[in-house]
Amino acid sequence: MNNTSTSDSHAAADDDISIPWDQRNNNDVAEDGDHTKVGSLDLAKKGGFQNGLYPETEEELDKAEQVLSNELAKLSMNEHEEAMFDVVGLRNNAEEDAAFLDTKLAELDQELRKISGSRKKAYEAACKLNPEYVQGRKFRLTFLRSKQFDPKKAAGVIINHFDMKQKVFANYPAEIQGREVKFTDLSPDAREFVEGGHLQVSASNDAAGRSVVFHAAFQKNYRTLESFKQAIWYFMSCRSRNENVQQSGEVIVVYSGGEPEKMDIPVFLTQMRRAFASDIQAIHVCQTTMTMRFFLATLKLFLDNFTRFRLQEHRGTRQEINFALQTYGINTDDSPLRPDNTLDTTFHRKWLEAQKQYEENNFSQAILVPRRFDVLFGKSKQCTQHPGTMRCQLLAEINLEKYDKQGKTERNRIAEKIVHTIHESGGRFLKKDGNSATGAWEEVDFASARSKVTHFFRGLRERKQKIEKQPNMSTPKRGFDNGDENAALSTSTESLTTNTFDTSLISKRMRSPGTDSISESWEE
Repeated sequence: MNNTSTSDSHAAADDDISIPWDQRNNNDVAEDGDHTKVGSLDLAKKGGFQNGLYPETEEELDKAEQVLSNELAKLSMNEHEEAMFDVVGLRNNAEEDAAFLDTKLAELDQELRKISGSRKKAYEAACKLNPEYVQGRKFRLTFLRSKQFDPKKAAGVIINHFDMKQKVFANYPAEIQGREVKFTDLSPDAREFVEGGHLQVSASNDAAGRSVVFHAAFQKNYRTLESFKQAIWYFMSCRSRNENVQQSGEVIVVYSGGEPEKMDIPVFLTQMRRAFASDIQAIHVCQTTMTMRFFLATLKLFLDNFTRFRLQEHRGTRQEINFALQTYGINTDDSPLRPDNTLDTTFHRKWLEAQKQYEENNFSQAILVPRRFDVLFGKSKQCTQHPGTMRCQLLAEINLEKYDKQGKTERNRIAEKIVHTIHESGGRFLKKDGNSATGAWEEVDFASARSKVTHFFRGLRERKQKIEKQPNMSTPKRGFDNGDENAALSTSTESLTTNTFDTSLISKRMRSPGTDSISESWEE
């Protein structure tokens, strides 16, 4: 398959949802230079499915799976490694600083200028409507981050974005093309689909710090394909404006079941991924029925190579599937799927309420899911056993002996160094904002963060003194109630001693995999 593309030769057929999927140009390529033949029939034809039908017999299924196996064998060693690293969350992301971002934004602007006017009509129309939004730094950075700062690929996705938006909201006033889509813009049917929680953001990230999305594909509560497209657009918009998703990527867990989707659905979803600043690094498809084996083989035939080889299948009982997901660092305790196959929408309702408030409050983001190295205020288990809180407590314990020997001024300086270390590694000091409807967090000021650190020192000292007063007691254990010290650190701190405080070393070695930027703001 040909992976080449030019900025001026954007074929529109594979983006046109109005054209039946089995009548689109089979030679179209993705103009972001990243994925090829989205929704084409070439690979399906190799499996003998010229009419776009999914395999219906064991013989047809075996043939389709053999074709897919042959495609996998064509990958180079580097491509295999990249796919594997993405699935487990070991991708190395770029370091971001002001100069780097300015350079990449300028390169992106140059790439957009190279694209012919006939191909970027929707983009230029949106620019005229609202240049501050379309050409804004925040909006464009979402696309650069999702493409690992490749300006040419990012430019292609921006063009695809406005082309697709024009199609999905063709019956809306033109002004919607120059701004973010709000929940109130959606049709009643689309709003009902979003509220149903069939797509939900998890209340926790995976072990690599990536956001997790659960999709109950077997439950369909939309009446028209148009409503479905609007709902998916809105959900992906909410995800793409999340800076943690931009910088660390996300993982999708699909619970499949029932009858296979019409192929227009997976083709549309693939096109949507090309039109958004989304970095989906892995898709886990969970199934308990043989029927879905047929559907998955068909789905893979129509996916692009990038997605196809990052799709993991998990078959078996619910317990077996949960165990498989846990081996990939996904917390299945936060799965919304109940044992009776109904959906728990408790967290989803809070997430959706936060999106609505974000839209009403001039797009000021709420923090719903603390990231890995955030330090949480509170006495609940969620707060005290959060990895970032435990890590901060360890930093205090490492420096307790030195801290106790100093006067007030020097003690404040040590506490401030710990605060800076947390900030430099991408962490924040968070407390609940008091809004029970969203359950959101808010970042505290520097003085409050320093006070939190001194609270750790005070608690450690009091516990140490209490233990020393008891006979036959050894040196106190580290301050972890559940003994999960390694999980909190993720990296070794053996070179740190109680007599030294190397903040640069801690900052460098305690970054979350895939989240190297110290300036990220992980906001839902």
